[in-house]
Amino acid sequence: MEREKAAKLLSENLKNLFAYSLSRLYDKSEAEDLTNDIICEVLNSVHRLEHEEAFFGFLWRIAENTFKKHIRRKCLQTVEFDAHFVGTYWVTPEEEYLKEEEIHLLRRELSLLSKQYRETTVAYYIYGNSCSEISKDLGISMEMVKYYLFKTRKILKEGIGMTREFGEKSYNPGIFRMDYWGGGDNTCYWQLFERKLPGNILLSAYHAPVTMQELSVELGVSTVYLEDEVELLLKHEMLRKVGDKYQTNIIIFTDDYEKALADKIKPIYEKETTQFHQKLSALLPALEALDFKGNDKNANRLKWTFANLTMVMALQLSDAEGRKRFGDYPLLSNESYGFVFGYDNDYRHHHFHGIYGHCENKDHTAYFSVENYRIIQNCQLWEPLDWEPSIEAMCDAVLGKPADPDNAMLVKLIADGFITSRNGKLSAEFPVFSSDMMDNIRPMLKPLAEEICGCMTKICGLAAQELKNYVPKALLPQCGQLAFINHQLDVMAFIMETMVEKGWLTLGSSAIIRFPIEYPRLCGKILLSLSIGGILCI
Repeated sequence: MEREKAAKLLSENLKNLFAYSLSRLYDKSEAEDLTNDIICEVLNSVHRLEHEEAFFGFLWRIAENTFKKHIRRKCLQTVEFDAHFVGTYWVTPEEEYLKEEEIHLLRRELSLLSKQYRETTVAYYIYGNSCSEISKDLGISMEMVKYYLFKTRKILKEGIGMTREFGEKSYNPGIFRMDYWGGGDNTCYWQLFERKLPGNILLSAYHAPVTMQELSVELGVSTVYLEDEVELLLKHEMLRKVGDKYQTNIIIFTDDYEKALADKIKPIYEKETTQFHQKLSALLPALEALDFKGNDKNANRLKWTFANLTMVMALQLSDAEGRKRFGDYPLLSNESYGFVFGYDNDYRHHHFHGIYGHCENKDHTAYFSVENYRIIQNCQLWEPLDWEPSIEAMCDAVLGKPADPDNAMLVKLIADGFITSRNGKLSAEFPVFSSDMMDNIRPMLKPLAEEICGCMTKICGLAAQELKNYVPKALLPQCGQLAFINHQLDVMAFIMETMVEKGWLTLGSSAIIRFPIEYPRLCGKILLSLSIGGILCI
């Protein structure tokens, strides 16, 4: 390696070198002397370094050796003995330091051992068990015990002589956020990522397989603590084993990918938004004339309602097309069908606060759908604290039933403006459509929904191609279907957001407006459009 290159790197890392020296000597003047000595030693020896990428390991090894020399020089003293002195031995500060350093390195390397090697070594050297006892306790042959012990000694010897630097995630954890698409109980997945470690394991093992030891160094966590987390991720098929290495088994939509895709698809959905707005505006007079609960709302409010209904219909068409093209969703560890995937950007590119397409009551007499577009988060956010009572209360309001005094969610839903109670009877504060009314509305909106579906297909195709540039080779087969699932939803939000940006839809200045109006009781199955519910003040 050239001396000039080394000098430049030393200059860039001067603060780190001084911090190292100060942490060892606790004296500013001595730390300055030690830093100078390290720099001189590096510059005098750098010509022997063949590969530049090994420079930092080379640097810190020289730093350690120079520090040891500094300690040795400092401890040299002249001692006078009298005539009766017959000789003795004492541990010098240097030897004490070297002993502590060796113990530290030994512990470091033990923490990096995989489970089989670690358990065998600890049982033999720390607890003093014989090979036959270890064989019985661990359920392995004596030959395997001896092999682990022999191999461990070799691993430890090599490891102690190495310079290891913890990865960035040991002090600056990455951001991992999970998402889920499918049925069944997905609680096990959400609970798994309430902690930082599982997500950072997936981030560390995403682009290339890594060993448990490499994970340990990157994350700054001993393998003994990593093993349980890795087993959980393997159990839920979020990691896969490749020989003695591990690799992430779910797609992560990275920040780089999202940014690259955004510029490519924007002209497509902006053009579609203009066409959609023109056609919806032409239909609105006929839609407003229909006799449904909530048809007395103003034109902007009803435009929100029918625009969202069109988006939901387009999503249903697109989802059916996706299933036809890609087949059923894969089976997940929770025994349902769908996808678990993630993001490395804290949902920065999300356009929803959740989407719930079909929330049906226990009697199967009413249901509602919720699309929590991020753009309207200040006006509405459906976020039930208790799921089943919330659905029952909302559907009771859709049907105009008496209030259930035992439903603990009624007070919150009324306070949030989703429903009202008058004379003990519940009322929905959003447009409500009977099944017969929906039979009239669907044919009117179907041509618009089909065009939106076509836009979804086009954007999802571009997304699938772009995604292939950002995922590991083993996950390439999932790109088409998962890009379709993820981005068909985004198209809904893109169009609604663009309509707001252009002033074709407006948001209210206050969060909630209530309409305590008595409506005739509706019979049969009901559809509620809750995209903006009855709570946008416009």
